[in-house]
Amino acid sequence: MAHRHEFTKPILPGKGATDYERYLHTDELLALQKTPQELLHKDEMTFLVVHQSSELLMKGAEFELGRALEALERGDYGNCTRLIRRAISLLEPTIGLLHILETISPCDYHLIRAGLGHGSGLDSPGFLSLLHIGPRLGQAFHEQLGRAGVTIGELYRRHEEFFGLHDVAERLLDFDERMQLFRFHHLKLAERVIGGRVVGTMGTPVEVLQQRMESWLYKDLWDVRNQITAATNETTAGEKY
Repeated sequence: MAHRHEFTKPILPGKGATDYERYLHTDELLALQKTPQELLHKDEMTFLVVHQSSELLMKGAEFELGRALEALERGDYGNCTRLIRRAISLLEPTIGLLHILETISPCDYHLIRAGLGHGSGLDSPGFLSLLHIGPRLGQAFHEQLGRAGVTIGELYRRHEEFFGLHDVAERLLDFDERMQLFRFHHLKLAERVIGGRVVGTMGTPVEVLQQRMESWLYKDLWDVRNQITAATNETTAGEKY
């Protein structure tokens, strides 16, 4: 009978006492934070872990959205929506992570901020990658609308007939909504720790975050709600007379 040691001894190449550590490169991953001696403030560990975790989650979300884009381009609506839902599930924790940063005192944050240089959350590679993939998904969606021969309004009026494509539209709206929620909570975090009328680490006023709240990835999917409501109101008004 094989000894238990034979099943726990690592067989993968690399550093680490176990295959789990070697597969996930935990030695390297857990060495990416500052040592306790290097911290400008003890809360800086939380600051680092939150931001690095967010970047990993956004990287995963962008990867899944890339797969969703490929599925959408070939008309595979089922897999497209499945992968968008997964991407959204990866994005959800990033909003919660922002709330963790709210536990850092404004005074203590400024000690940490001294080590950021010109660094800013606006430079987040993960968030920028999501802003890049978003319009590409929108373009592919409109190409599928063209192939189906319907407008967005018709898609919503005939949603049972075009269920798959309608589901894609709703999942894109979910993604856009999460991006808006992330922006909102990021804005509230900035106001909470540095104030709402000050200059950030890049010399960018916090008001810029507020302005970016007015940005949508799929504005036409939001606008169609207005159009549906307006048309319904007109019909209802006509029936009264």
